[in-house]
Amino acid sequence: MNRFLLYLILINMLTNMVSITPRLLILGSDSGTILSLVLVIIVGVALTYLLVNLFSRFPGQGLPEILRATAPKWVATPVLLFMAVTWYFAGLFTLIIYTFIIIRFLTPETSIYIVVLTFAIVVTYGVLMMTKNILYMGEIIFILVVPFIIFVQIKGYSDPTLGWDYIRVALTHVNHLPDYSAFTSSLFIVVGTANLVIFNRVFTNLKKPSAKGMVLLTAIFTFVLATTYLLPIGFGGFDALKNSLFPWIMTSDSMRMKYGVIERIVFIFIGAFLALGVVSMVMHWHISMQLLSSVIYFKRFTLKSVNLTTPLFIVIFWIVAMIMTKRLTTNGLFGIVKMYDDVVVPVLLILLVGCLLFAKKGAASKWRANKK
Repeated sequence: MNRFLLYLILINMLTNMVSITPRLLILGSDSGTILSLVLVIIVGVALTYLLVNLFSRFPGQGLPEILRATAPKWVATPVLLFMAVTWYFAGLFTLIIYTFIIIRFLTPETSIYIVVLTFAIVVTYGVLMMTKNILYMGEIIFILVVPFIIFVQIKGYSDPTLGWDYIRVALTHVNHLPDYSAFTSSLFIVVGTANLVIFNRVFTNLKKPSAKGMVLLTAIFTFVLATTYLLPIGFGGFDALKNSLFPWIMTSDSMRMKYGVIERIVFIFIGAFLALGVVSMVMHWHISMQLLSSVIYFKRFTLKSVNLTTPLFIVIFWIVAMIMTKRLTTNGLFGIVKMYDDVVVPVLLILLVGCLLFAKKGAASKWRANKK
């Protein structure tokens, strides 16, 4: 499997470990989370294989180019607009979540506008980068921070205060039917492959996943999902974590390094995931920007021969981000992310797969017609 494709999947997966997903999983701990995770692993692996297989048939093309060649404009335009808004909000939720984490756990006296403005400067620079360069940036940050994340996970499993009895109790709820919210929230973790809607432009020779690659991916999915759900329960139990918006932050703060330079693991944990969160925001908003630009482009909106369509989108992005970050409460954030996972994510995946299957059929028909 191409290493950059693996980065797309893993960055999306790891970033959501500290988001709202763990709380949704824990809320469904006595109503089907275990079977939901099993089902997500199966569906996630199948979706990954299907999406890579479909995108490999259109080398070097993003979804705008694919739809432009195989679908009428009245179909392509609303689909691309919907996906642009969907990817924008995916990045926005990451921004709001990490802003709340920074203010609550690191700098409680800092103005929320300063935190968002700092993100704005960094993320805007990343969004305007070339698509290939974003992958290179993601690779560098991934290599730098993932060892720290693995260290925290190993530290967690080896910690003597970890309550294995809580984990055993959680596993006993396997007899419940899958919980829908737990399923859709976990599904968002494992669908980083959908980022190929734009990043497929870089993959001019994307190959179908091999059997070894899919086995490796299945093992990674299983480990990350199990860790995301079970490790917080092992440290905090059930009742306390159900009232916590960020269970993984509490989990990392339960660990100590007796002989370490930094005694509290939580600072290493937040720092590592903050770096991945910035990469995730850059990727999501870069995709949203590219999708919007493929549909909306004001030719006459120029200043000194420089088109201002992209700067206009950036201004709109940050105005919406500022307003929502300021007005949303933690409970409001939880509710809107839950609704996004329950409604938008399934629609997005169904629409994406449907468009690619339609495009594949249209491309095959054109090939047969040209051959004749």
